[in-house]
Amino acid sequence: MQSSRNFLPAVIAATLWLTLVSCSTQQQEESLTTVMPATSSVEITLDKKRIPDTCDVFAQLIITVPAGISATDLKQSIEQYAMRNGADFVLIGMIRESSEAPEMVMFRSYGPRTPYSFKNRWLGWKFGFSDWNSGGSLVDFGHNRLEGNMPAFDVAVDGQALLLSCVAKK
Repeated sequence: MQSSRNFLPAVIAATLWLTLVSCSTQQQEESLTTVMPATSSVEITLDKKRIPDTCDVFAQLIITVPAGISATDLKQSIEQYAMRNGADFVLIGMIRESSEAPEMVMFRSYGPRTPYSFKNRWLGWKFGFSDWNSGGSLVDFGHNRLEGNMPAFDVAVDGQALLLSCVAKK
């Protein structure tokens, strides 16, 4: 009987530990105003010239990245989030040191209320200033930040991003 009393607290403790460990590798995200049908692939780019004329912006984001996450894990996290929400492209803007110390990648949405044409109506990185301005110095991004198992960043960072849907327009 004594061993069964010790067993239950051990099971509860193990369950709690596993829950905490699994939460540390998950993403924290806010609901988007517009979600498109899920896609099976997405292209992450730093070059706005790579965005086709048919694309609409349906989410303006600040992505907060914890220090030490591997480049591969960061890329996978962004790709999974983008595909689940229907993006064909993710355009990355500026990156700066974050005022936060997250334990997981966080996606914060700043609209828009309705999707808009990237080619005809995008006016630049003009969203989320209340959070963006609280950050530190600008940080170089570069494509190497999404490759390999080395940490993508040594410090927590905030990055501007757009999710774009590129369904052919009639």
